[in-house]
Amino acid sequence: MRWLRLISALIFARFRTRGRATDSYSYDFQVWLTDIDISIMNNASFMTVFECGRLDAMLRSGFFKIALKNKWYFPSQAVSVQFFRPMKFLQKACVYSRICYIDEKWIYIEQKILRKDKLIAACLVKNTVKKGRETVPPFRMMQAMQVDKYPVDEIELIKLHERETQEMKTRLEHDWH
Repeated sequence: MRWLRLISALIFARFRTRGRATDSYSYDFQVWLTDIDISIMNNASFMTVFECGRLDAMLRSGFFKIALKNKWYFPSQAVSVQFFRPMKFLQKACVYSRICYIDEKWIYIEQKILRKDKLIAACLVKNTVKKGRETVPPFRMMQAMQVDKYPVDEIELIKLHERETQEMKTRLEHDWH
């Protein structure tokens, strides 16, 4: 059912308001029967909904069209998710997605799921732009999208994420028994 949700995001994004790469985008969803384990939405379904939010933002901002033209793709290097409240069958919520920081190699996307103004889950995704094996500098992507101002001031969230990611990598590589 993951594919059904992704395809519906692709289709419905075409009819939604367009914006710029630096805008905040919202994507409404409802918990399907296939999203739940026993009684609550499972983690994999949350990840799919976050992915749909990013896909919706890429389509509505024009990135998807420019990426196809330039043969770019947008792999994620790291995803950090925090879950705060469960969601149940047929509950509705909204994913908000925005670019929160860009440097010479990475694009960080901040996402959150809200239901009735309550935080359900939050996600930080570290992405890059690629063409084959080549890394495309994010500023080149922004130029192609005719965006001259984008978030380049590293926020504390990014610094914390990088420290924790490095520590986790070190421990997994060296302390695995």
